[in-house]
Amino acid sequence: MSPEKFLSSSVWRTRIKTYFKLMDVDKNGVLTLSDFEEIANRLIQLQNDSSKNEEIRQMCHSLFQYFMAGGGPVDSNTRISEEDLIANVAKIVSLTELDKALALSRHKNELFFDIIDTDHSGQISREEYRKYLAVYTGVEQPDRADQAFDTIDSDKSGSISREEFVEAHRRYWYEIGDEKDNSPLPYGQLIDS
Repeated sequence: MSPEKFLSSSVWRTRIKTYFKLMDVDKNGVLTLSDFEEIANRLIQLQNDSSKNEEIRQMCHSLFQYFMAGGGPVDSNTRISEEDLIANVAKIVSLTELDKALALSRHKNELFFDIIDTDHSGQISREEYRKYLAVYTGVEQPDRADQAFDTIDSDKSGSISREEFVEAHRRYWYEIGDEKDNSPLPYGQLIDS
């Protein structure tokens, strides 16, 4: 699928805008490496396995470089606007970059699943998901987290499996959607356009 197909979808664009707002940790209107470094630090605090600290930092850096900045070199001066993010992600999720993007996405989501699953049960509980989303906002927002949780828990078992988590994120990023879109919302309700 071409980048233009993604760019022409108002639903898909709104998903990316929602992600942008969430990831702009310092709320300065641009995504920076420092936003992703702060998220890495919060993820490190969430989990209790210090052996993963460097992997978490590297993953957040890779996410910023590959998805947010479109693959080019990044440093502390790199600034990604909302429109830059939309354009960069549209290129990444298009067929020309699909295999590499899907592999990185799957690795990131499996790593994040393991971080969120703090009791190592192989399932993410509602409470664990609330704490995970608070990594981005800095505070727990139970309603937002519960809505996100419910859209990911596709079998309605009351917990999120690894596959449900990975698949929800894949659909969020790689499917265009339409006006009656019922895709999972791993980051909570979409922002108003």
